[in-house]
Amino acid sequence: MHTRHLVLARRLTARLTLIAASTVVPLTLPLATASAQTVGFGGPQRATRADLTALQKTFEQRVAATRDGNARLKLQLDLAAIRDRLTQGDFRPGDRFVVTLARDSAPSVDTVLVRDSLLVLVGGLPEVRLAAVLRSELDTYLQSHVSRYLKNVTVRSSVLTRVLISGPVTRPGFYYASPDQPVSDLLMLAGGPGTGANLNSLRVRRGTVEFISAKQGRRVIKDGRTLEQLDIQSGDEVVVGSERRRLNWGLVIQIASVVSFLLFATLQFIQWYVGLQDNR
Repeated sequence: MHTRHLVLARRLTARLTLIAASTVVPLTLPLATASAQTVGFGGPQRATRADLTALQKTFEQRVAATRDGNARLKLQLDLAAIRDRLTQGDFRPGDRFVVTLARDSAPSVDTVLVRDSLLVLVGGLPEVRLAAVLRSELDTYLQSHVSRYLKNVTVRSSVLTRVLISGPVTRPGFYYASPDQPVSDLLMLAGGPGTGANLNSLRVRRGTVEFISAKQGRRVIKDGRTLEQLDIQSGDEVVVGSERRRLNWGLVIQIASVVSFLLFATLQFIQWYVGLQDNR
């Protein structure tokens, strides 16, 4: 009988020790971080068709001459992005740009939305489709369209970049900004940094790919980099970082002390109980 009580006491002691260890240790485990990936470089945002065609030939030559697998894959991504611009153009549904129609009278300014099928409505004229049109070609393309219906009109356009601002900002969401605006101005459109924001860990994502890491983003605000300089495109997401929560070592010590006390008290009780059984 006494032996059975002793075995049960030892099993209970081992279980309590395991529970205590599992309670304290996870509080100090480090967090894992995901590595950043890369995306294809499609050339400067305002590149002409001639510029992109020349860039395409350059990348084709570099792909053919490269033997390293990783480097070759990156070049192929760049080449695919350039080819996509040459065939599909720069505009997607949801894009916006500002159009100024300068006549003999006061100029008219309007913000144009690219709708489904890439159709746009400029100056109340019949719709025109922006399929395969580059940013650098927009003024000439719209000028040709407007001149069919209006005389002595000069067309000027300014493409806006639609960017998602997320993280600890006052008003997260999608915002439109000129490509020559600094990222800091874009953050102010979202109401500025909120509580717990850390601009030193700003990141930029395109889909699931993070192409500007927190380490790289540290200089974005400091250097006044613009959306175009960073190649931020419509649909990209600017993620404002959060302040890291520091581990409360005082709380950790308190928890460890309570667990140790409970464990010690339990062991003392077990020893008293076993001794009591032995004396019977």
